[in-house]
Amino acid sequence: MIDPLELDFRDIDNVLLDKLSKNFEFSPIQMTLISDTVKELDCSNIQAISRLAILSEDVITEALAEHIGWRYVSKVSDCPSVADIVAFISDSDLSLDWCVEQGLFAIRKDETSVDVFLSDLSNRFALSALCASFHSNDDIAFAILSQAMLANVVDDVSRERAVSELFGSAISNVAALAEEAPVINLVNSFLEKAVQTEASDVHIEAGSKNMLVRFRIDGTLVEYMQQPISRFPAIASRIKLIADLDIAERRLPQDGRFSTRQAGQEFDVRVSTAPDVHGESIVMRLLPKKREQLSLSKLGFEPDHLDTIRRWGKLSNGIVLVTGPTGSGKSTTLYGLLQDVKTGAEKIVTVEDPVEFQVEGVTQVQAKPEIGYTFAKALRTFLRQDPDVIMVGEIRDKETADIAVQSSLTGHLVLSTLHTNDACSVFPRLADMGVEPFLIAATIQGVQAQRLVRKLCVHCAVKTEQPAYIKENFTIMDGLWKNAVGCPKCQGRGYKGRVGIYELVEVSSSLRTLITKGASLAELRKQAKLDGARSLFADGILKASTGITSVEEILRVCSTEGVEQ
Repeated sequence: MIDPLELDFRDIDNVLLDKLSKNFEFSPIQMTLISDTVKELDCSNIQAISRLAILSEDVITEALAEHIGWRYVSKVSDCPSVADIVAFISDSDLSLDWCVEQGLFAIRKDETSVDVFLSDLSNRFALSALCASFHSNDDIAFAILSQAMLANVVDDVSRERAVSELFGSAISNVAALAEEAPVINLVNSFLEKAVQTEASDVHIEAGSKNMLVRFRIDGTLVEYMQQPISRFPAIASRIKLIADLDIAERRLPQDGRFSTRQAGQEFDVRVSTAPDVHGESIVMRLLPKKREQLSLSKLGFEPDHLDTIRRWGKLSNGIVLVTGPTGSGKSTTLYGLLQDVKTGAEKIVTVEDPVEFQVEGVTQVQAKPEIGYTFAKALRTFLRQDPDVIMVGEIRDKETADIAVQSSLTGHLVLSTLHTNDACSVFPRLADMGVEPFLIAATIQGVQAQRLVRKLCVHCAVKTEQPAYIKENFTIMDGLWKNAVGCPKCQGRGYKGRVGIYELVEVSSSLRTLITKGASLAELRKQAKLDGARSLFADGILKASTGITSVEEILRVCSTEGVEQ
């Protein structure tokens, strides 16, 4: 690691000018302007490039970081947390005001490791003062903050200071605190940072001493910040207020929602609260109101699966079900299927709770159980509107299941979701709800189970050998097997983004016979396999063999029940 106090800025200045001029193909006129500006203003080449706006300051800073081998911080998730900054300052002779003024921050990773974040390498005095506060055996790693990320850290520090002052004031009424600007800004910052880090959920959990805020990114939880537990009641009350929940109710779970605009995008936010031993657990799910057009071909279906689900979408009647746990992408798949089905020549209606994506050309209705407008009641209404395709957000009870069955029998294609572990579990699950087995067999055309697995980061994944048990149990002879490593592009996780793995079971005549007889789940799975169905695990291994994900990720998400396939 290069010591910033030993950097020769004149040498760096000349090398960077040469590198940037080649990479960005500076014209002779631009080179002359740079030279004249350096002489006229007595500044460096890099300062001249920035002042002439030939390149943005962030592009120059990133090139500088790359040249000296430092980490360049341009994402919110890579910024130091306020809690860590404050903890370091409390253990040193520095002041928070001085760090903000100098644009220089440090956090202690462990007893002998320190990370330093800065934006101006030429500020030698400030760097010397900071380094004097380190232990003699500290291992120091430097990172350069982009201007946007420097502003982000400064905003976080200012917000934390305002919150600290508020809770140190004489105000003790929780409802009053929830209306104060520092608390409002803090809650808004959770949502803002969640959107910036592409998180799907914000988890706020009360502990014995601290309140923990975590983001679910690509299906896994990542800690964002900790706050003193004394602040939790006000933060919880603020969230309840905007979600139109009862702020005085802490003993029973509550569900609500609100809308917000972040980064120029509209979001519906679903709020769920549940009591726990230390207070409450609050989860906010972020649902973009508008997304780029969903397409089945972008969801990770293998060619045979894609052909099958598209064929199901063209059926004139029957029921097609998508199953999986919460957050496995079921609704996304159904929306993709609706986009595929939609031609403008059919009437498509949906009943959802909530409406997660808005689709042009589709009549979408929000169910409102609190006023008696349930899935079942909405379905009855739609049947009088001559629909061709009906999408039901979820089959939750016998009444909804019965109406879905009747709808399919009267010439409608019904698309819906159900919570089961695999595709074949749908049939006994519906029977448990009270639907007659012969009706299940007569109406269900196909069932799809799915999970989401993390995709390997394309920048750092490395090739590996095919696992021995894969060779023994699968017919995949060759493949591009890879393992996760971790790099700045993926924030060290080794994965970035998610893709679906699927199990599609088409209801054949043999399977219908077994369903009607009330056959066991094992018999149903055996017949589905004989009919050519590929298990979730097998489909995941197929994706791992192409380098999209890793075998470890498939094992994390799936049961190995289908290992012999």
